[in-house]
Amino acid sequence: MPAESDTTEENGLTLQNLAERFYYSDVEGHDKSGEEENQEILRSDAKYMGSPVKMLYFPKVFTEQGFSRVREAGETAWKILVKVIREYLDHPDYRKLFGFPAELEEMICRRPEYSMLLPLCRLDMFLNEETGDFKFCEFNADGSSAMNENRIMTEAYRKTEMYRDFAERYEQEPFELFDSWVRVFLNLVRQAGHYPEHPQVAVVDFLEKSITSAELEAFAEAFRRQGSDACVAEIRGLTYDGEHLYTPEGFRIDAIYRRAVTGDILDHRGEIEPFLSAVRDRKVCLIGDFCTQVVHDKILFKILHLDRTKAFLSDEENRYIEEHVPYTADLTPDLLTKEKFMHTEWVCRSGKICRWILKPEDSYGAHGIYYSGDLTDEKWQELLKERAGKGYVIQEYVSPYRTLNADYTDTDYRDNPWQEQAKGQKSPRIHSFANMTGMYLYGGHLAGIYSRLSPLNIISVEGDEHEMVSVVARRRS
Repeated sequence: MPAESDTTEENGLTLQNLAERFYYSDVEGHDKSGEEENQEILRSDAKYMGSPVKMLYFPKVFTEQGFSRVREAGETAWKILVKVIREYLDHPDYRKLFGFPAELEEMICRRPEYSMLLPLCRLDMFLNEETGDFKFCEFNADGSSAMNENRIMTEAYRKTEMYRDFAERYEQEPFELFDSWVRVFLNLVRQAGHYPEHPQVAVVDFLEKSITSAELEAFAEAFRRQGSDACVAEIRGLTYDGEHLYTPEGFRIDAIYRRAVTGDILDHRGEIEPFLSAVRDRKVCLIGDFCTQVVHDKILFKILHLDRTKAFLSDEENRYIEEHVPYTADLTPDLLTKEKFMHTEWVCRSGKICRWILKPEDSYGAHGIYYSGDLTDEKWQELLKERAGKGYVIQEYVSPYRTLNADYTDTDYRDNPWQEQAKGQKSPRIHSFANMTGMYLYGGHLAGIYSRLSPLNIISVEGDEHEMVSVVARRRS
């Protein structure tokens, strides 16, 4: 390990430089430790759509300053999003801007039985770890996931040589994302006022679409630890007798932690009438309720920039949006008549040369995303014409902050254009990665951080997504 006097530890908001120094002080030892960590992940329940996640070796170690910056960013955004949901509920003219079908609008406007309009969300942003600047990528509500991956990665990290090196100088605090959510959840059920003191809870999803069943089971176990019997339930298998909602096994449901995203519920509404009827009749407490769809839909990025939204936000909140929410527009046939959208590069408000991202309005798992920088003008124009009017938004591309990391997975880096940034490294394990920072907000407060990366510049399943453990470091006295 490098001597104290040789170590430059401050690297903006994280201790990335220190992780690299630790690695190069004992490459052989860290490589052995990284291989062992990777094998543990392969054997674990840290899976995405049935496949093991790809965990990188260096941790994302936030300084207290860095964590405070992330917390301020997330909690400020949460307050704005709650104002937007409230405006949607209170004003019909604002609802029209979203263009939701009548059935969805009716579901959203059925106000929840508790006061908190956005109990849980994960807000993903591109954070520059040196300057603290950031721009949001997307907002996710009830279907937010990866809490179990965070837990398993933390357990694996604690066994590594990298953890031990950091532990000599720093206390490392991981994020607990299960019991903390359950406490918020149960407080909201109590606020509703007419359910048992220890409600029976179902974690509900379309289970074949669920990203990881182990995560749902982990939440059910967390409810049991807090004194509420709980189960994982297939949303299509529920029955309703006019008073209570039941699973096929006869388990009475008092409250639902909804993991089924609203888009899937609308697509399968004919198959889930017992669930919908119990919710309409307020015989089950639904958390989160359908009003959270206002946040989940990608069209919100466009609406945040409209004068109608600016009118009910403060000057400070409007400046926040201007600085941190990328320009976004509906991909309509009319939009294609505007010259700048037809080119893979354009000049943005700051005068910089920028590119575009094309993504579905309402999706999850980062599927169906296109980056103009990967295409010629001709291919880009073909793509726009093909997707115009089919539920897509076009958005200002934000270049992610890139860092080096050690990778012991089976990723193929041959012909990867972004690996120029890793040239000159003394280990073949070191590669360059684009970073995305996800913020879990429980009850409006930052509960944890989820770090995703990619060797490419789009962080998605198609972009060979990787993950890394995130912790907050406090210097030992």
